[in-house]
Amino acid sequence: MPQSLRLTLTATAGLLFLALVAATAIGVGSSSAPVQVVHTSTTSRAPAADAPNVLVFLTDDMRKDDLSYLPNVRHLLAKRGMTFTQAQSPHPLCCPARAELMTAQYAQNNGVHHNAGRYGGWQAFDPSSTIATWAQDAGYATALHGKHLNHFDPDAPADAGWTNFDILLEPATDYENFTFFNGDSFTDDYVTTRLDQRTVADIDTWAGRRPFMIFANHVSPHIWFPASAKGDGDGDRGGRNPPAESAYAHALTGLTPKAFSAPSFNEADMRDKESIVRGRAKLDPRALQRLNLARIRSLLSVDEAVGHAVAELERTGELANTFIVFTSDNGYAVGEHRYTGKDRLSDEILDIPLVVRGPGIPAGTRSDRPVSLVDLTTTLAQLMSLTPTLTTDGESFAPTLRNPAMSGYRDTMLIQTGAKDPSVRFPGWAYRGVLTQRYAYGRRINNGPADGFLYDHEKDPYELKNLLTSSRYVAVRRELERRYRELADCSGSQCNRAFGPLPPPGR
Repeated sequence: MPQSLRLTLTATAGLLFLALVAATAIGVGSSSAPVQVVHTSTTSRAPAADAPNVLVFLTDDMRKDDLSYLPNVRHLLAKRGMTFTQAQSPHPLCCPARAELMTAQYAQNNGVHHNAGRYGGWQAFDPSSTIATWAQDAGYATALHGKHLNHFDPDAPADAGWTNFDILLEPATDYENFTFFNGDSFTDDYVTTRLDQRTVADIDTWAGRRPFMIFANHVSPHIWFPASAKGDGDGDRGGRNPPAESAYAHALTGLTPKAFSAPSFNEADMRDKESIVRGRAKLDPRALQRLNLARIRSLLSVDEAVGHAVAELERTGELANTFIVFTSDNGYAVGEHRYTGKDRLSDEILDIPLVVRGPGIPAGTRSDRPVSLVDLTTTLAQLMSLTPTLTTDGESFAPTLRNPAMSGYRDTMLIQTGAKDPSVRFPGWAYRGVLTQRYAYGRRINNGPADGFLYDHEKDPYELKNLLTSSRYVAVRRELERRYRELADCSGSQCNRAFGPLPPPGR
């Protein structure tokens, strides 16, 4: 296999990959086991004859600007679909983001605020009503491959709604030694390759037989937590840089992180930042360069998986009737504001890639409509003609997929992070605030009104000057706080309001 990036996959390559899937299915080597489908019973109606398929590629901790390194995503999806330039993860951490994707609800409604603790992980999640159950009720075959919510109980039954509940068991961030829910266990392997094969196998099984919805939840480019490492991967401390597949072990040598060119990288003056970060020391650029390169190399294998899936959809005649989504659970800081990781409300962490290709979507288009992961699930439910059995909080952007000039009604988006401590005034919460076209506002709500941030993106796109205590922005701050309070406990359409123009800054 050449080490250069593959821009497209030929039909021959697709057939060779199917042969590899077949070899896996009959068992090759000690680490191989049959790919089995875990069936769940359900009562479903017959789907419409023209019901579209849905294939979602979800990466883990991918930055929006990482898209530029993925040729298959750019050529097979973006150039043939729509790229959203202002897509957000409004609760930017693994479990809350994935719970949002399953339910189209914010954490105050789905109950998942963090990765662990009383308000976190799979234990805080109710899987009885999700996009999987709605799709299965509508006659869809459904599959969930790869990363799920943290701390899934391996002795628990499959979550409702999934025809193939094919999640990775803990530790779900081990790239080389891993086990799936059905018992398939692999040693000295590569997890992206196996997720690739299992996704293509489901397409092959269901194509031409029934509509399908597949979530391919990849581990990359998350920090690597080998099974032998201490901890469970809730945070990034203690992990290792993600390993690359052998084909990409030497790709892009010398790559400089895009974050290095931002004025926010190793920010010079942190005295105006919120209390939890203002005392941070500057980070080692050499270590961050190694981290960034490892992340991108791991993503090249996901890009290859996208190519394989598109080739299989084309081979089976399903490509024209399939919505393909490529996105991430959250963004990631690589040294901006002296920070590495997620679970904060800064721009590079909230921002995520979002590309959608499918029937009726004009090729090579872009939309600057602000959308979120909560909106994505609401949109998919509409495109699939599903009937949610809970109140969804998102605003569908299906009209924008037909016409990129279409904007949404909402002008203010709720953003937040959670916490594990149940003894504070607002248990389960850390940062809460709002995002508008111009402003980002948030507070550490258990620490009082002065511990937070207000950034004017029109004048300060890199979030260098915190205006929370600026006398010129008193009226702006008060209105943003009012909007946050209106949205803090929102549900359904209450979450998608047009508040109108904000007051201008004073002089």
